[in-house]
Amino acid sequence: MKRWFIPALTVISLLAGCDGKDQKNSGTITLTNELFGTTVYYSMGLSFREGKAISSLTTPGPDVFVEAGSLAEGSAVEPFFSANTLEPAFGFAGEYMTESAAIDAFRALTDVSPLSSGLSYSYLAAPLKKNQVWVVRARDNTYAKIRTIEVVLDTDASPDFSSCKLEWVWQPDGSATFP
Repeated sequence: MKRWFIPALTVISLLAGCDGKDQKNSGTITLTNELFGTTVYYSMGLSFREGKAISSLTTPGPDVFVEAGSLAEGSAVEPFFSANTLEPAFGFAGEYMTESAAIDAFRALTDVSPLSSGLSYSYLAAPLKKNQVWVVRARDNTYAKIRTIEVVLDTDASPDFSSCKLEWVWQPDGSATFP
């Protein structure tokens, strides 16, 4: 009886320590402004805490959405990021001619505090283009950085369609520095 008890106890203790909820702090994802539903419409956005796209009907909801629209009367339709926050959420860190330059800038961006980085924040990230680097100040007082990889806008669709493939890194401890 003792022979099976020790291995069984070891397996049980290992399984008890693995809750399957490892925090995902970075990744690559494609977001669209596609609407879902029939009576209540919702869209999918990126939740940094969940580490994936979640429904806008979820509480507390996504941190970042991709949208398409005219941002001023009479202006052209453009893709942009929005956030469900009461404070300006997006800091523009730069736009780069090549993917490799954008990757280098994204990796080099280690301090996103307004005083150290010189970033000023706005309510929308616009206009959205590939090879940009953005900083997001989430509603839970955490920071993330985003590198746009591919941006699509289709104004022939109804409603206007936009999508953005992006790389993201989130700092869950609330500090404005990235390792």
